[in-house]
Amino acid sequence: MENFKIDIDSDGIALVTFDVPGRSMNTITASVMADFVTLVETIKSDASIKGVVLASGKPTGFCAGADLGELNQRGGAKEAPKSEEEALKLRFEQSYGLNKSLRALETCGKPVAVALEGLALGGGLEIALACHYRVAADNPKIKLGLPEAKVGLLPGGGGTQRLPRLIGVQNAAMIILQGGDKNPQEAKGLGYVNEVVPPGTTIEAAKAWLKPALGWDYSKGPNPKSIAPWDVKGYRVKDNPYSPAGAMAAIGGNAMVSKQTNLNYPAQRNILSCIYEGTQVPMDAALRIESRYFVKTANTPQAKGMIRTLFVSMQALSKGGNRPQGVPEYPVKKVAVIGAGLMGAGIAYVQAKAGVETVLLDVSQEGAEKGKAYSQRIVDKDVSRGKVTKEKGDELLARITPSTDYALIKAPISSSKRCSRMRS
Repeated sequence: MENFKIDIDSDGIALVTFDVPGRSMNTITASVMADFVTLVETIKSDASIKGVVLASGKPTGFCAGADLGELNQRGGAKEAPKSEEEALKLRFEQSYGLNKSLRALETCGKPVAVALEGLALGGGLEIALACHYRVAADNPKIKLGLPEAKVGLLPGGGGTQRLPRLIGVQNAAMIILQGGDKNPQEAKGLGYVNEVVPPGTTIEAAKAWLKPALGWDYSKGPNPKSIAPWDVKGYRVKDNPYSPAGAMAAIGGNAMVSKQTNLNYPAQRNILSCIYEGTQVPMDAALRIESRYFVKTANTPQAKGMIRTLFVSMQALSKGGNRPQGVPEYPVKKVAVIGAGLMGAGIAYVQAKAGVETVLLDVSQEGAEKGKAYSQRIVDKDVSRGKVTKEKGDELLARITPSTDYALIKAPISSSKRCSRMRS
């Protein structure tokens, strides 16, 4: 397998390392989905594997979800489907592939824990939700959520079904509809993270949860720790649509979504439908419902436009996609901002934060100092919240020189040429 590495220890615990080659962050690509099928089959068939810990090989996090760039390019099949019905069937099978693989992991008969040392968003969190135990590092900067709604999509790997079953329909609907995320302690409080441990100890904690179950005789059937709550006979969703709380959530949620979206965003309405319909049926049927709504949503012009504008185009811009051809790059080392009012003060802060020396000019020294004070307030707040060290904050402020003296703009000839090029 290209994207997963398996190491089995003397206890029979397989440490599966998720590491997409050539990328700084794990994402779910077609290659990952193909490997995942092989991975699950290996876990099921290898008798030496008694339990599994899934972890990331990237310091950046566990997984950021589906590769939206690749998703945006899909649909251009080598051979066009013969009919619309055939096209829909093909798209459903492609979308259902991840759901099918995650369900196979969930029902493989062996306990699977996931160790989250970094973020798990979208499909990354959905992989974690399909595991039987979730351990996260105690780091408030880690994000665990389902942001698909922000780009016009809905979770397509079981997120609309497992999250409501774990934390209740109302709590889950708020997260999914808004594309929100929680830190590990918040996620544990809600119930979709089982344990929060010091950073660097998640794999150890996951193995500690597995070890008491390693002696299970698999001839007797699946290990009890390998059975998800919703697969236990008699399980019911806490606030399902037939309960008073669930009925109110469905009615109120529909009204809220209609008001806030003006019915212009199909994803939110389809998310509500997924949750409403899926929580009334067994998990296997619920996942097929989700995949159908995912295909329906992904093929809307709203979703296609939002993915292209908010993700694909933004990535191209961040890589210099709008730069004119044949024009060499040049470094900007010093810039003058004339006018230290609210806008000028804000521009000076952003430039100083980017490492650019800034001369902040105004008609009076008092006005110039007031403009720099704007940056001082931002830095003080960031320091108090731990977002930046005092040393880094002082360095930023040192780059801003408030003055009324235009002579401070003067620079060596080479730099002056760069500034004149900028003004032109």
